[in-house]
Amino acid sequence: MVTTTLLAAFVAGLAGSAHCFGMCGGMAGALGMRARAGATSNQAAHVRSLLYHVGRILGYATVGAIGGALGHSAHWALAFTRFESALRVTAGALMLLVAVRVLTRWNAFAPIESAGAKLWGKLRPLSSRAATNDHWSGSLATGLLWGFLPCGLVYSMVLLTLTTRSAIEGASVMLAFGLGTLPVMASMTMLLGASWPKLSQRPWFRGAMGAALIVFGMWMIFAAQGAHEHESRTHELRAESS
Repeated sequence: MVTTTLLAAFVAGLAGSAHCFGMCGGMAGALGMRARAGATSNQAAHVRSLLYHVGRILGYATVGAIGGALGHSAHWALAFTRFESALRVTAGALMLLVAVRVLTRWNAFAPIESAGAKLWGKLRPLSSRAATNDHWSGSLATGLLWGFLPCGLVYSMVLLTLTTRSAIEGASVMLAFGLGTLPVMASMTMLLGASWPKLSQRPWFRGAMGAALIVFGMWMIFAAQGAHEHESRTHELRAESS
């Protein structure tokens, strides 16, 4: 189940590349130009551009760890063995909603984005300040804050971490998602051309990624039913033996 969730999160990152291009393309391009302007060589510019994404993915992983820790606490408080199947169904449903977002552009997470916009309003001054810092730590801090830009796709993955069993699993889910977004986002900040962004916007690419997410989501839901039956049978056997 953990492996499936990680693969689904990675595919969600790839599938959301077109969305990332539309929402963060301007910011990514501006950071890329700033990296080039403040660098002494192309190599230094590329390193600084990558630092933005290291910070961004570390930010995702940090939030994921918090989500996983909260999920672990809920599992413990609610007797995880009894609620595991419900949590798996929730994870599958989230994947299906992400698939709908990729295939139709309908955003089920828009209300969460609105709430996140308020948080981003408070973080934006810190982000602007960090972006003017020419030290490598400034690039990391900029990327870290960039990860809090209001995005329903990111928030859906954060919700997914609440269904995991530990902080490590939650962080891993967000790390996998961040790595999935990396090809498109890194190509934009490093100003390497538009091949990846163009690919991410092709209908066949979105269709293939959306279909993969549907498969992952349905598998999680069906696996949850199997886990529920196994769980019920285990309780019956224990009751008979006692």
